[in-house]
Amino acid sequence: MMRLVMFTLMLLMGSAAARETIHVAAASSLRPPLEVIVKDFEHHHPQYQVHVSYAASGKLVAQVQHGAPYALLLVAEPAYLTELWQRQLLLSEPQHFSYGQLVLWHPQQQGTTVDLIRNAERIALAQPRHAPYGKAAQTYLNNQFPATDFSGQLVFGENVAQAAHRVYAGAVPIGFVALSQLLQLQVPATDYTLLPEVEPLPQAMALTLKAETLSGARLLQSFLLAQPAQAAFNQYGYLSHAASE
Repeated sequence: MMRLVMFTLMLLMGSAAARETIHVAAASSLRPPLEVIVKDFEHHHPQYQVHVSYAASGKLVAQVQHGAPYALLLVAEPAYLTELWQRQLLLSEPQHFSYGQLVLWHPQQQGTTVDLIRNAERIALAQPRHAPYGKAAQTYLNNQFPATDFSGQLVFGENVAQAAHRVYAGAVPIGFVALSQLLQLQVPATDYTLLPEVEPLPQAMALTLKAETLSGARLLQSFLLAQPAQAAFNQYGYLSHAASE
């Protein structure tokens, strides 16, 4: 009996050890759809376990440059991956997989975006230096209000998730965030405004050199381009390549 128990335990330990972990780095704005997609991926491919680290795109790229163990990198700014590709730090050439949308979140406030922004004591946004949604928000302010200095009103988050949290917590009355975040929170459409002046933000992905011997990372990359994953992205406000043109 004892031998049978020991044999069973050895089989279970061997099975657990054989389960490949896929380390993924993803922009914070991608968390809502990725949580759904990763769960679906692991259901269809139980031999793999996916571990996702979320941060601003620029921060993640810096981590890859310093040897972080990520096998798959998903960012909201393709230029970051282009730079890594040119430096021969990627296994595959970057490719777009979806397009994000920037919105102005103004809970329980109505009016034009111009009035809402001009009357706001504080405005939340992600840090433009390394967060694509923050950069898009800063560009929007510069283009729409060229003669206005907002420096005293802007409250920066390390990433778009932190910017959204400041509005959610009531610390800041309005903020520039990703549409995907508000759809996850089921925020009423009357509490945010899409910004047609802002081009959809291309989301790009690529395999890093860590993925060279990892079949799971390649499989997950293909999974993200398949119809079920693309439907999940659409559910959270992301646009397909065709829809963004």
